[in-house]
Amino acid sequence: MFDFTNTIRAQIAHKEILCDNLTPLNVLDQLGAKVLLESAYNETGKDRYSILILNEAFRIYKENSGYYLVCAGEKKALQEVLAGLGEAQKNEQLDFLSCLAYFREFAPKVENLPQGLPLPLGGAGYLGYEFFSEIEDITFKNPALYDAPECAFIFGRDFLIFDHLFDRLHIVSVSYEYEKEEVNVQEKVEKISLALDLIHISKTQMPTNTESHITSAAKQETYEKMVLTIQDEIYKGNLLQCVPSQSMQVASNLTPLQAYRNLRHQNPSPYMFYYDFDDFIILGASPEIMVRLKSVNDKSIFTIRPIAGTSPRGANVAQDLELEQKLLADPKENAEHLMLVDLARNDAGKVSVGGGVRVVAQNQIERYSRVMHIVSEVQGELDTKRFKKRDVLKAVFPAGTLSGAPKIQAIKTIESLESHKRGIYGGAIGYFNRDEDMDFAITIRTSVYQNGVYYLQSGGGIVYDSIPHTEFIETQNKVRSMLDMLGIKE
Repeated sequence: MFDFTNTIRAQIAHKEILCDNLTPLNVLDQLGAKVLLESAYNETGKDRYSILILNEAFRIYKENSGYYLVCAGEKKALQEVLAGLGEAQKNEQLDFLSCLAYFREFAPKVENLPQGLPLPLGGAGYLGYEFFSEIEDITFKNPALYDAPECAFIFGRDFLIFDHLFDRLHIVSVSYEYEKEEVNVQEKVEKISLALDLIHISKTQMPTNTESHITSAAKQETYEKMVLTIQDEIYKGNLLQCVPSQSMQVASNLTPLQAYRNLRHQNPSPYMFYYDFDDFIILGASPEIMVRLKSVNDKSIFTIRPIAGTSPRGANVAQDLELEQKLLADPKENAEHLMLVDLARNDAGKVSVGGGVRVVAQNQIERYSRVMHIVSEVQGELDTKRFKKRDVLKAVFPAGTLSGAPKIQAIKTIESLESHKRGIYGGAIGYFNRDEDMDFAITIRTSVYQNGVYYLQSGGGIVYDSIPHTEFIETQNKVRSMLDMLGIKE
C-alpha cells in the first residue's frame, strides 16, 4: 500500500537479453503472468512487440459505483487512499480515469529505455461497456451475467517486452513513489533473468479429451425480434443504426491458457490478450482499435478504425475474392459503414483541434479466420490546450460499431432490449503508458472465463433495410472463432 509521508522514490531497472529460444506463451505457461498482450495479422504475420506483466504491484477497480485499490492482498476505498494526498484530492469528485492518472504519476520515468519500447506503466486493463455512465447521464439497470468489476486495471511490478524484430527480450522491474517498503528492482530483474534461463522448450501438447458444450444461448427468434424493434425505431426517426448483441455460455474443461493457445493459432488478430484477474480471466482476439494515441513532435495524434460490414470467408481464393466484391458492392453494408465512419469523425472532432480530423483510409477489406470486414481509419489531433489525453477515450467510448447512431439513443435502446449488462463485452481493453499515451481495442471476439464457464457475446449493426435472419447469421459467424477455440464444431 502507499504511505504519502515517506520519502521513497520510484525506481526502474532494465536488462536486455537474447531471446531466440523463448516465446511469450512459453513464459506465460511456465512462469505465469497477470497480462499478455500480443498482435498478429493473417496476411502480414506478427507485430514487433509482445508485452507481459509478470507480477502486479497493485490494481485499481470500480465496483458498485465505488473505486478501490488492492495491494498485497489489502483492499481500500480509493477515497480513503487519496485523502493522504491532501484536502483538494479528498474533496474532489472522483472519476475512474482520473484515479488511474493519480497513480500513473507515481511510476518512474523511462528516459533510459530504448525509444519506442511499449511499457504499460499507466495500467493495463479494461473499461466495461457500462463505464459509459461516467461519461453521460445514463443508468444501466439490467443484471450482470458474471461477477466482475465494471472497470479494472493492473499496475505492473515486473514486465517482459519481446522485440520479435531483433529477437531481444527486455526485462523491466519498477517501484512506485510513496510505496510503504522499498523494492530492490535490480535484484528482481536478475532473479527474473535466472528464471528465464530455466524455461524448457517443449512441444505444444494439445488436449485430446476436450469437453465443451453450450449451456445457454440466445434464441434466434429473440434476436430477430430485437432487429424488428430497432427497425421500427429507425422508421420513426429515433435511430439511424443500432448494434444489438446476444450472449452465449459454454461449459468446458479447457483451461483458459489452452483456450488462448487455440485462439491465437486459429484466429490471429491485431489485438490478442490474456488478463488474469484471479476471480476471472479475459482472453480475446479483437480485430478493432478503440483508440490508439501517440505523442509525436509535441502533438498527440490518435487513431480510430471503424469496422462495419461483414461477410463470411470463402472456401477458396476465388470464392473469397467474389465475396469481397459482393461485400464492397452491398448498399446496406456500405450505408452501415459510412454511418459509423461519420460517427467516428464526430467523436474525434469533440477533442481535436480545428481541421484536425482526417479519414486516412476508407473501405478497405481485412480478413480473419471466419469473416472479412470493411475497415476505414480516422485520425485526429488532440487539442491539448483544452483536453487531457484520457479525454480522447471518453470521447470515443463506447465505439459506434458496438452502439450505433445517434450514440446515446442507440445505447438506451440496447439497454431496453438486452436482458443483461454487457459487462466487459463492447467496452475497451488495453493500456496507458507513463505519459498517458494509450492503445485500446474494442472488447469483441472475447471471452470471460469464470468457474468453468466461458461467456461469449456477439452483435451486429442494424439499419432500415437489414434482414433479421441474415443479421442473426452474422452474429453466429462472428462468434464462430470463439467456439472453434473451445472445440465446438459447426
